[in-house]
Amino acid sequence: MSPSQVFTRDHHPHRIGWLDGIPRHQDDLLRFPGVEILQSGSQRTVLRIPPSPSRPTLIAKIHRETDLAARFRRLIGWGRARLEWNNLVRAEQGGASVPRPVALEQHDDHDIVFIDFLLDTEPFPHHLERYQGEQRTAVLRVLGRWIASIMRAGVDAHDIHTGNILVRGVEPTSMTLWLIDLHDARIGFGVPAHRRRAMVQQVASALGGARSAADVQHFLEGWAYGARALGVDATWARGGDQHTDDIDWAEVEPKRMTETLQKAERAEIHRRRRHISRALRNPVYHRRNWQGVETVHGNQLDTDGILQVRRERGRGGLLGWLRSRPTIPRASWFGDRVRQTVWRCLPQAALFIERCNGEELIVEKQPGTMTLAAFSRQSPDRTRGLLGPLLETLHRYHSEGIHLDGASAEEWYVEQNRDGFELRPDAASIRYRGTLTREDIFEDLIGLGTIFDGSLTARDRLRGLLSYPGFSALPVAIVRSLSVRLGQRFATGVSQEDAVVCIRPALAQDVEALHILNEANAPEVGSLSAADFAALIETAAMVRVVDAVREGEGPAGLLVVMRPEDDYDSPNFLWFRRYFDNFAYVDRVAIAASARRSGIGSALYAVTEAWARARDLSSIVCEVNLEPRNEGSLVFHHNCGFREVGQKLSRGKAVMMMQKKLRDQAPGEDIISS
Repeated sequence: MSPSQVFTRDHHPHRIGWLDGIPRHQDDLLRFPGVEILQSGSQRTVLRIPPSPSRPTLIAKIHRETDLAARFRRLIGWGRARLEWNNLVRAEQGGASVPRPVALEQHDDHDIVFIDFLLDTEPFPHHLERYQGEQRTAVLRVLGRWIASIMRAGVDAHDIHTGNILVRGVEPTSMTLWLIDLHDARIGFGVPAHRRRAMVQQVASALGGARSAADVQHFLEGWAYGARALGVDATWARGGDQHTDDIDWAEVEPKRMTETLQKAERAEIHRRRRHISRALRNPVYHRRNWQGVETVHGNQLDTDGILQVRRERGRGGLLGWLRSRPTIPRASWFGDRVRQTVWRCLPQAALFIERCNGEELIVEKQPGTMTLAAFSRQSPDRTRGLLGPLLETLHRYHSEGIHLDGASAEEWYVEQNRDGFELRPDAASIRYRGTLTREDIFEDLIGLGTIFDGSLTARDRLRGLLSYPGFSALPVAIVRSLSVRLGQRFATGVSQEDAVVCIRPALAQDVEALHILNEANAPEVGSLSAADFAALIETAAMVRVVDAVREGEGPAGLLVVMRPEDDYDSPNFLWFRRYFDNFAYVDRVAIAASARRSGIGSALYAVTEAWARARDLSSIVCEVNLEPRNEGSLVFHHNCGFREVGQKLSRGKAVMMMQKKLRDQAPGEDIISS
C-alpha cells in the first residue's frame, strides 16, 4: 500500500465541500499554496489553510503515531486523530462550544483532522490580561458559567486548562469561548462528580491557585451559578442568585472554596518544581567534548551592560561534593530559573560553564549597581528608609514560596530610579520551597536584621522586623514566638565569602590608568604609546575593565576584543581575518600583579564567550608567545578549550595561533593554510 493511499475517511455531511481542491496527504498539503505551519513536532503538525470563495479558513492537524503503544492504539481505532474526530463530532452534537469538525483522513503512516479555524480569537490567559477591576471579575464569572455549559453537554475534558480555551469578543456579556484539543476527552457519557471537581480544580490551578485567590473566587462564583442553573451540580452554590453588571453569579460554599484553593496550590507547586528541574536538565545548549568540558547557556541577552562573573573551584572529590552546599554559580543559575518560572521574567544568566576539574563560571547581569552593604556605608542616614520596601519585597518572595537563605547585606542590591529605591536579592540566595516553614521566615528576618546592624537602634530594628506583612496571616501564638526569638537573635551576623568579580565597560576617564596597566604587562601584551593605546581603545569592538581589588589601587584587569570588520592593522589580527570569518579576536588581556591567580583571567574569557555567543560569532581567537615560551598562558588557553590552528612569526618572534569554536563553522569559515 502506498503512503498516500487513503483507507478510511469520515466527514461532516454538510462540510465536505470545504475540502474541494485541498490535498489529503501531508506531503501534498505542505506544498499547498498559502499553507502556514502553526506548530511542528515529531508527533503532530498543525497547518493553517487559507480560505477560498467556497470555504472558510481551515486548520489541518497531522497526527503521526511514532511509539509502539500509540501504533497499537491506532490499529484498534483509538488513535489520537480518530479520538479527536469522534470527540469533536459528539461535542458539537451535544451543543458544546468547540471548533466545527470538517473531515478525517487516515493514511497508513499518518492521520489528518480538518477543523474550522476560529478567526479573531486568542487564548484565554492573554485575553484576561486586558482586564482589571470589575471587568476582570465579570470575565472570570463568564468563564465559570461556560465551564458549566461544557459539562452540561457531556464533555469530560482530561486536559482542560485556560490555555486550551479560545476567546472572541471585548465585552464580557458578549464574549464567545471555545474548547480545543479534545483528543483525550470523554464525551457523551456524562461527567461524574469526581471529574467535575477535577476539571474545576484544573482551571483554578491554571488561574494561579491560592496565589491568585481573588481570580479563582470569581471563577468559582460563575461556575457555582452555572452548575446550579444548568442542573450540573447544585452543591457548589450558597444562597440566592446574584446579578452584577448583567452577569449572574452565586456565592460559593466555603468548604468547596477551601478545598479547591488547597488542591490548586499543591498542583501549582508541583508544576513549578517540574518546570524548574526540567529547565536545569534540558538547557538550550549542551555540549561535552573529549576533554570533558561542559558548556551550558540559556537565552541570549545583550551583554553590553555591567556584568558579574562568579567563580567557584573544585569540591574535593565525591565526598566533598556530597558534603558541600551548592556552589555560588550553580545556585545563581538555579535562582535564575526559579524567577523565570515563578514570574515569567526574562533570563538574566547569559553563560554557565562547568569544567571537568570542578571549576564553575557563570556570567550574568548584576541585580543592581550597589550592594545594600555598600549603600549603608555610604548613606547611613537613608538606610533606615529602606526597611519598609525590603520587608515588602521579602513578603513578595515568601508569598510565592521562595526562601532567600538568610540573605545578608552583601546579597541584596539597591538601585534608585524615578519611583524611589528598587531592592532585589542575589539570585544565588534563592531557594524554591513551594511552601515555607516558620524557620524559613525566621531565618530570612534574621538576615534582614543583620543588614541594619549599626544603622538602627536595637529597638527600632526589632520594631521594624515585626512590621513584616506576612505576620498578619500567621496565628497569634506563632507571631509571639517569632517576636521573642527575633528579640534574642536579630543581631546575629550572617556572612559569606564574596566570590563576585565586577566587570564593566571602559570609560573615557579609565584610559590613562588602563595604559599604565598595559605597560606593566609588557612584553606579554604589546607595549604601546599613550596615543596609540587610546586609539586602540577607541577602535575595539569591546573593552572591559575589572575594578581595583583593594581601595586606592588601579584597575585589576583589562580586556580588549576585536571583530573582523574593525579597522585594526595588527599582523596577528590580519592573519586571522585572512583565514577565518565571524570571530572575536582577543587582542590583549592585562591583569595587575596584585590580582593574579584570583580568577580574573577566567572571568574575562567567560565574558568574552558570552559576548560572542550573544552576537552569534563562530569562534574566539588569539595568539600566545612561543618565544619566549609562555607556558602558563598555553596551559590556561588549552584548559579554556582553545586549540592550535597555526604558527607564525610576529615581529621576529614565533607565536601560536589559537581558536575556540563556539559552534560548527560553515565551509567558508574553515582555515585554508598556516
